[in-house]
Amino acid sequence: MVKTADQTPATPGYLSLVRSPTRRLTALMRRGGEPDLGALSGWEWRGTNLPASSRLLGIRRFIKGFETVEGRALGYNVSVVGSDLTSPWAERRQRDGRREWARFTVSRVDATGRDNRYLNALLLDYGGVASPERGIAGRLRDYVVQVSPGSNDLLLGHAFLAVGRTRIPVGWFALERLRERPTVGPQEQPPT
Repeated sequence: MVKTADQTPATPGYLSLVRSPTRRLTALMRRGGEPDLGALSGWEWRGTNLPASSRLLGIRRFIKGFETVEGRALGYNVSVVGSDLTSPWAERRQRDGRREWARFTVSRVDATGRDNRYLNALLLDYGGVASPERGIAGRLRDYVVQVSPGSNDLLLGHAFLAVGRTRIPVGWFALERLRERPTVGPQEQPPT
């Protein structure tokens, strides 16, 4: 079921980031700045998984949101229809009716922790919530940095799959600030 569509077009900077080769993404990730956790809360970002072959799996485009619940930094994903980067970001509900799914915790990277690949990033831990998503989604560990230090409007992420103590790189993603988090009904509030 499709609910709403955001008509705001992607910026040239975002589209350029999406077209970047892996070598450039790696360099940007290493020198990127740590996003301001407080400035993320209450906002949603348009997202694109890289490489473009992700469209074959139906996961090319998405929306990622951030919020603070009872003092904890949390996030979620919203599925989006289609893979064309020039069409509106139209939301698609999950089969069970949820708008938001694949929830994660958000924290600074702990240099002494298992997930410490990028110390200049925030860590999105999909296994850190009370009820992780089943399957691959619950095993994701994402690192997110500012593309331009000091600006939270364009972010770059590197995703890893946690398999025991091993972390397997699974891809990159670009995020661009899209809109304030919409008001959701009580049935859609995250578990505390």
